[in-house]
Amino acid sequence: MPLPEGLDPTRIEGVFVDLDGTVVHHAELLPTAIEAVAALQATGVPVVVATGRMFISACRFADLLNAADPVICFQGALVGSRSTGEVLHHEQLAADDAREIIAAIVETGEHINVMTADAFYVSEDNAEAQRYAQSARVPVNAVGDLAAWLDQPVTKLVVSGEPERMDALRDDLVPRFGDRAFIAKSLPFYLEVAAPGVHKGVGCQFVADLLGLDQQHCVTIGDGENDLELIDWAGFGIAVGGGHPELLRRADWIAPSIDDDGVPRVLQAIAEARS
Repeated sequence: MPLPEGLDPTRIEGVFVDLDGTVVHHAELLPTAIEAVAALQATGVPVVVATGRMFISACRFADLLNAADPVICFQGALVGSRSTGEVLHHEQLAADDAREIIAAIVETGEHINVMTADAFYVSEDNAEAQRYAQSARVPVNAVGDLAAWLDQPVTKLVVSGEPERMDALRDDLVPRFGDRAFIAKSLPFYLEVAAPGVHKGVGCQFVADLLGLDQQHCVTIGDGENDLELIDWAGFGIAVGGGHPELLRRADWIAPSIDDDGVPRVLQAIAEARS
């Protein structure tokens, strides 16, 4: 497939790729993504996973892709080595702020997942908890009253429910807590809350510094609201067709949709142009 004129494949030093809606469709990795990542990395360009998923879940997909190490997860709140399990960077939401935000969400009746380290906790094991557990392939930990139980900082809160309700909840929480937390949707039915200043762009910068990559010669690819900072960070940001409207407006280029195997095709095209 043809690449845009503004993208010089020969100068690319690294590619940062979101998972869900980008190379993961309905919780399954696109088979073509494995070959595409291998082809691009064979030309000397590391492909780094940058996702909102938990570390253990991010590593599972990074392993399947044989992507570069480390991985960016929890929306950039945590960067870890998938080969050693070592946490290299970790930003957490203060316990007091987390409890206050949890209490505000509980009043709305929405389901909350509280994530610390590489586990998630809920007030009760229900359908929403099981949906997240099945997607991440991790066990459910039911602890009752979350605000009363919580006595330590958390990596992320995830609220799940109907997309329209998640939009309304975001619009309610941002004016109240936006100066104390990063609040954005990842998928249409997930609203996520992390420490202030946390986003995927921060994770990308940490990894770029670690690997010696020039930000202006990096490419990022995403599809969701939580990928806005990811797209803005890179020298060239690519949005997936059909993605979040604001992301499509801010991207340097729009790739074909995930239904059209867009991202693997883009990675293959870059690899072919470099070779």
